[in-house]
Amino acid sequence: MLLQSKNDCIQGPCHKVTMHRFMDHWPGFLGHYFLYSYVIFGNGLHLEILGGRHEQVLHQKSLIRQKREWIVPPSMIWEERDNSQKNPIAKIRSDKDVERGVIITYTISGQGVTEPPYHLFVINGKTGELNITGIVDREQTPMLHLRGYALNQRGENLERPLDLRIKVLDVNDNSPVFSQTSFSGSVEELCEVGTLVLKINATDADEPNTINSKIAFRIISQEPNDLNAFVINKATGEVRTATFQLDREIHNSYSLVVEAKDCDGEERGNAQVTSLQIKILDVNDNIPKLNRTAYEGSVKENIANVEIMRLDVFDDDEQFTDNWLANFMIVSGNEGGYFRIETDSQTNQGIITLIKEINYEELRTMDLKIVVSNKAAYHKSIIHQVSQVKPISVKINVENVREGPVFKPQTLVIKTTETMKINQIIGSFQAYDEDTQKIAQRITYAKGSDIANWLIINAKTAEISLRKVLDYESPYVINGTYTATILAISTDYPPKTATGTIVIQIEDKNDHCPILVTPKTNVCTDTKYINITVEDRDRPPNGGPFTFMIIDEPERMSDKWRIGHIDGSRAQFILQ
Repeated sequence: MLLQSKNDCIQGPCHKVTMHRFMDHWPGFLGHYFLYSYVIFGNGLHLEILGGRHEQVLHQKSLIRQKREWIVPPSMIWEERDNSQKNPIAKIRSDKDVERGVIITYTISGQGVTEPPYHLFVINGKTGELNITGIVDREQTPMLHLRGYALNQRGENLERPLDLRIKVLDVNDNSPVFSQTSFSGSVEELCEVGTLVLKINATDADEPNTINSKIAFRIISQEPNDLNAFVINKATGEVRTATFQLDREIHNSYSLVVEAKDCDGEERGNAQVTSLQIKILDVNDNIPKLNRTAYEGSVKENIANVEIMRLDVFDDDEQFTDNWLANFMIVSGNEGGYFRIETDSQTNQGIITLIKEINYEELRTMDLKIVVSNKAAYHKSIIHQVSQVKPISVKINVENVREGPVFKPQTLVIKTTETMKINQIIGSFQAYDEDTQKIAQRITYAKGSDIANWLIINAKTAEISLRKVLDYESPYVINGTYTATILAISTDYPPKTATGTIVIQIEDKNDHCPILVTPKTNVCTDTKYINITVEDRDRPPNGGPFTFMIIDEPERMSDKWRIGHIDGSRAQFILQ
């Protein structure tokens, strides 16, 4: 039943607006209005805004006075609906329409007529009734701006053109759209509850700041689903952790399906879903462990740079990361620096290597203490466990090896003179057995090097005798020292060889006379003096400096010459 309410009247200097308001009390439509309004412009165009049942086509605020003009509130139509059932939706009329003899033609321009979207409105040129002929999309055109005209027979304006705005009302015809087809994020295991993982974004093309475009997010499903691991903020789309028990070693990733629904998540809203992949990042929450607490190995003496053993390590953290990679350290037992331990980055094994020779006769067993940790620092959740980790024991046994001969000391110094005779024994240099520390048996001796070929080595006794007379002045003698080597070769198989050094210190004898460098010298009659140079193959003090004197041969020769300046190896003879 339609009930007419009181009339409302708005007066202006040259305008009058009359509004008739009816209340529709049909069941299910309480609170909707049917409007039939007149906007009267004194001596001008009148606008009648018409609306059909259940449609609110005029704001409750009526007219706004601005700059001595009356601005008409917008008419309203629904998008995506056939509004033609409500035609005419408006009507324009000129005051001159009542004057006799005046023929008026009404026209309109603007959006929906002369501008896109075309063919949306038509006006009855005689009555001024405005009809809508099509369906409009609010997302394309939220407001339609029209202008009405009253023209005489010559096409001239009889009145000032009338502006009309028609607002397109939104219907919920758009679903939320995610900013990307799928989302991915990551978060560390064992993180605190409420840690932000990522934010999901979605938009809705319906009218902003209305229920049609208000999006609500929710998690539809989670795999694996053994615990509720994540929550999502309904309004912001922020995904956060819901537990502190995320454990990468149990589940290294989660798959979520998230829904975005408009109408703030109400059942009538439009919805879309997207997938979300969350990777659980590893932290160092596992201590590396060995399969035994004690190890034992062996190594032969007198060798170096050999691998002794490998220690297998087990760590549940992510492989080939610093959380997994083992770090070994020898904390005791390696004071002599015999061993090195390093990590095989592919297998994570600890490799113990002997880097320095061990003598069985000096050291037969060694006990190493080794601790293992990770390259990365431990997570705070297991710090209390780290203090309980104890070193492992690695026992190394040194194996005795049949050793070859050795010269002790390695260098033999012999002092002698140039006067020693050929075949005369000047010394003996025997090798020792390293195992028994006694003179080596089953040994053959030989010369190693003897550049001057002065020596003879007895193959059985290691006695050293002279093949030639020693010469202090030999070019092979450096600062009075001649050097040769001797070899001690075992008869074992394979044979072993030791090398000793023979240093012969030769005492020089005065076995060479000084000689004139230039025995004869030619002089001219006007020569005043001559220089004489002398040399001696002996070394000081058996060489220079020299003493010069003039022998009186032939007779009275000494009366003709005298000796002048002397510098040790040269003298000046001056003619008198």
